[in-house]
Amino acid sequence: MLLVADTPSWEHAISSDPPRADGVDHVHDHDEHDHAGDGHVHTEAKPPTAPSRAVMIDVGDTKGALVLNSRSDFEGVEVEIHPVSEPSKKTHVWVLPREGREGLVYAAVFPSLAIGEYAVLRRDGTVAFVIDVPPNKVTHATWE
Repeated sequence: MLLVADTPSWEHAISSDPPRADGVDHVHDHDEHDHAGDGHVHTEAKPPTAPSRAVMIDVGDTKGALVLNSRSDFEGVEVEIHPVSEPSKKTHVWVLPREGREGLVYAAVFPSLAIGEYAVLRRDGTVAFVIDVPPNKVTHATWE
């Protein structure tokens, strides 16, 4: 199912905590694992355990962002995407609780992507849908 919305109510309501004096935004542990048996070992961060209060979105003439709203039972699940033209260039983020003006929502935020079409993958690795990420815009959809 794909639902696209221009501006969800929480988009501009995400608050940010003041930056720490040492410049560190957050600290997390990492696990090493092999993706899909390709022999390529990645170091992965563990998902945060507290609701995310701030996301730095970086869009421009050659970049856009993607926000995938999801369900609460998907909290901590990684959402993987890749450019349609380059399936080997996968990237992923977690579905996390995010505080908005209308309460808690669950979303995976890809804060800065090269413009183009992206395949959004299901948890089993198959393509759920393809979505266009245009320049200078935050694109919204629902991932289930």
